[in-house]
Amino acid sequence: MLIIAHRGASGEFPENSLLAFEQAIEQNCDGIELDIQFHQPSKTFIVIHDQHIIATTSVKKHINDFSLAQLIQPPLGDQQPIVTLAQALKHIAGRTLVNIEVKSSAGTQQEITEQIKCLQQNIQHALIHDHFNQAQFIISSFNHPFLYACKKALPSISTAALIAHLPLEIESFTKALDCHYLNLDVASINQQIVTNAHQLGLKVWVYTVDEYYDLALCRQLNVDAVFTNFPLNSRTSKAIKCQN
Repeated sequence: MLIIAHRGASGEFPENSLLAFEQAIEQNCDGIELDIQFHQPSKTFIVIHDQHIIATTSVKKHINDFSLAQLIQPPLGDQQPIVTLAQALKHIAGRTLVNIEVKSSAGTQQEITEQIKCLQQNIQHALIHDHFNQAQFIISSFNHPFLYACKKALPSISTAALIAHLPLEIESFTKALDCHYLNLDVASINQQIVTNAHQLGLKVWVYTVDEYYDLALCRQLNVDAVFTNFPLNSRTSKAIKCQN
């Protein structure tokens, strides 16, 4: 079972920061998950989970209310700034696989096309300049129309359908998306959905697994990977489990 650092080693360091990514790699994670939002004014993806941040006035404002220069200045903590997707990939530099979760509600074809073009440019640049290969990228999203279009634009990059529920069945939408992974909430897993997914040839990755009980359950259900805020603890728990 793979250990994927959720927003980096975010249980100990500022989430989605270069420090959290570096620490996750040092903790021997099998991969890093990071969140990206499309910053409309700059037409750039930035690595951040929420659309709103607290400004210097202590008032929450949408990321599109700031220029890119303003966004990358305020620290997240421990002097860690917000970074662009390009900066994050340059720092990770192909040392581990990366699950890029696209936080997008884009609905129109124009919005989807614009965002996919930007994502495509980032990935192509990373493949050429940042020591990545195609197998090291997974694109995931709750926005399934976006994933559908993404697979058409980047057929060689694996995609993962994110869900947070137990659907009636999974075959129709995963086949329509031509995805390779089903990423689901730890509160929505049971043996049936894991078995069904495996029978369909899908890998099952589960978020967010920080408690030993949940880690043991995922191992018992034979999931393929877990996203965790504490990759070192999860790795240690695995070692302890193997010794028992």
